[in-house]
Amino acid sequence: IYTKGLSGKVYGCYVEPLRALERQMTAMLSHHANVLMIRVDVHVKEFEGTLDNKLITDFMHELRKGIKKEYGVKRIGYFWVREIETVKHQHYHLVIMVDADKVNTPKGIFIECEKISRRTYELAKPSLPPNPYVKVKRGDSESFDRMFFRASYLTKERGKNRKGKYANNYGSSNIQLNEKKHATPTSRTFISGIEYLKQIKAKADKKKIA
Repeated sequence: IYTKGLSGKVYGCYVEPLRALERQMTAMLSHHANVLMIRVDVHVKEFEGTLDNKLITDFMHELRKGIKKEYGVKRIGYFWVREIETVKHQHYHLVIMVDADKVNTPKGIFIECEKISRRTYELAKPSLPPNPYVKVKRGDSESFDRMFFRASYLTKERGKNRKGKYANNYGSSNIQLNEKKHATPTSRTFISGIEYLKQIKAKADKKKIA
């Protein structure tokens, strides 16, 4: 499975984290009719690589606590990957998922990320990538696939080989599926990156023929 970065470069993806990402996106939508999905990047200041996941585990604990206090949400979905690339500075790519009926924009959540980073010595200022959020409606395959395609970049193979002895390359929440409200669009299949782009092109070609 492959995906594309913002520059258009093609990357191979790890399937296992892709499936974890899809499970949590699907589970959140089974609990909430509308879900705000936000991309955030968290940077480590000067360390080449931590030995374990304590830094991101603590960060996510504080972030979830802050979001629940500010917005009163019942559950928070998340997915993160750990990378060290050419700059040698370890960093994390995150997807945060919250009830969009209670959280309308990513601003407050990003401010909370900044607060946590300021009081955590090892962390530099977090950043938002271009177009950092999508509001996904339950049953809307187009917005789901758009966010899934964006987030599939996180699972690229590059940058995942250098890690500490006790560190994982990715982690996620464990939101369980609400079977009563689960609505999988019949048009959806497990797709990512290039496969998604091919599907969009095929739909466009059909419209041209029609």
